[in-house]
Amino acid sequence: MHSSVQLLINNAGILAAASRITPEGYDQMMGTNYVGAFSLTKVLLPLLKRSPVPSRIVNVTSFTHRSVFDVQVDKESVSGTRFLRSEQYPFARIYEYSKLFLILFSYELHQQLGLTDQPSHVSVNTADPGFVKTNIMREFPSCLSNLAFRVLRPLGLLQSPEDGVSSILDAALAHPEVSGIYFFGGEGRYVDSSGLSHNAKLAKELWNISYNLFMEASLASKETSSSVSDNLS
Repeated sequence: MHSSVQLLINNAGILAAASRITPEGYDQMMGTNYVGAFSLTKVLLPLLKRSPVPSRIVNVTSFTHRSVFDVQVDKESVSGTRFLRSEQYPFARIYEYSKLFLILFSYELHQQLGLTDQPSHVSVNTADPGFVKTNIMREFPSCLSNLAFRVLRPLGLLQSPEDGVSSILDAALAHPEVSGIYFFGGEGRYVDSSGLSHNAKLAKELWNISYNLFMEASLASKETSSSVSDNLS
């Protein structure tokens, strides 16, 4: 069998009600929603490039990224620790930032990869499923999620998981030359993401900081493995 990956969909996401810290020292929501996606993509990128057929990365984001009008990209923001200084845990803000970071990362990776005439290449798209009726708000009182569902359903903005997956499938199954696109709403539709998400300078800064965090975590993991191996010897 050919040792490769043809499709990677980064869909992991949480909406946490309270602060939790990962073993690497990240805010758990930022670590799950963004840093984990970046790290997994970096690890699998060689296998994606090795694919005998065009391969693709799909990063699942959210329309909530449009709520961010100004962003500071530094190690504390990317790890999420900057937000922990607040008296109350700013869960909505962290979620919005994490989804904006996913788009900035996607566009920067799209630029780095470039599309060529070679028969095998890697493309990257983002997908916004909209407001889908899932249990993502399970950490909050049920009255809040029920209220949101009652408000959104008459407006036609609440989707079932079966409908919500449409934009992700569109992003995954689009023509191999389609890359750097923000899919939304299903039926092959795509729209433009926020103006801030197209800031190339921010995207490069985010990439560099994310890469440094990735390397730090990789080094720490190797040191831990080496220490465990020495103790077992």
